[in-house]
Amino acid sequence: MIGKITIVLMIVLAVSIFYNYTLLDSNAKLTERISTITGQLDALQAQTVKLQQQVSMKEKVVEEAPKKIFQVETGAKTITAVAVRPVLISDGFFQDVRYEGTAMNISVDIREGTGLVLVNTAVPTGVDFQTSAKIAVKVAQEYTNVDLSNNDIIFSISAKNDEELQAVDGPSAGMAMTVLLIMEIQNKDVSEQVLLTGTIREDGSMGPVGGIFEKAEAAAKFGAKTFIVPKGLAITYVQECQESREGPFLYRSCKSEARPLSPIMEEKYGMKVVEAADLKTVLQYF
Repeated sequence: MIGKITIVLMIVLAVSIFYNYTLLDSNAKLTERISTITGQLDALQAQTVKLQQQVSMKEKVVEEAPKKIFQVETGAKTITAVAVRPVLISDGFFQDVRYEGTAMNISVDIREGTGLVLVNTAVPTGVDFQTSAKIAVKVAQEYTNVDLSNNDIIFSISAKNDEELQAVDGPSAGMAMTVLLIMEIQNKDVSEQVLLTGTIREDGSMGPVGGIFEKAEAAAKFGAKTFIVPKGLAITYVQECQESREGPFLYRSCKSEARPLSPIMEEKYGMKVVEAADLKTVLQYF
């Protein structure tokens, strides 16, 4: 009887020893794994600190790179822009309005001041035009990395025939004003053989405008060899009509089709019409 009890106790003891050994081994492996993970976390934390230091250094470099201060020089540059104007047509009884293109001169003058953006013209200017002038100044500063906060920017608008310039409104001269100001800042000549139309957005892209065909004709008659329009707008709509007769009745059907504008202007005036999406592309033509 005692022998059986002894055997049972020995078995229980062996199982207990084996269980404790297994538990100790699992704890050792768990401790080793925790140590490995801790090391990895420390390494990641060190990399994070290093990256934060690099970002901080880059931000500091950017902050320590001030914009250049513009030095006022005498003389103001001028660029030719195109616009559309309403023309009243009357046959004695009925009246109608059609639109035709006209050229206008935009000059810019940079003077010592307090950061004002002014539009000087003999005719009324609309809110859109003045807003475009402010955006043009903002974009030009960013493009040239020049600080104009101590200067006043004055855009002056005129036309060869002041009677044609009844009012100045709309954002279509925005890109032209931006190009003009950049040329003034960089002291570069403005080509008279390149004219353009298009709005200026704060990211430097060129937005759509209307009256492309009329403006293209005005640019061609001015003598331009290249006319820049916003991307996707170098087209015009041509109306084609067909007639058919059935007995005493004459039937006529017409439809408008989109045609590329450049071949029409090249054949008629020798002027190319090109598209541009942003300021960088536009400046390549100047």
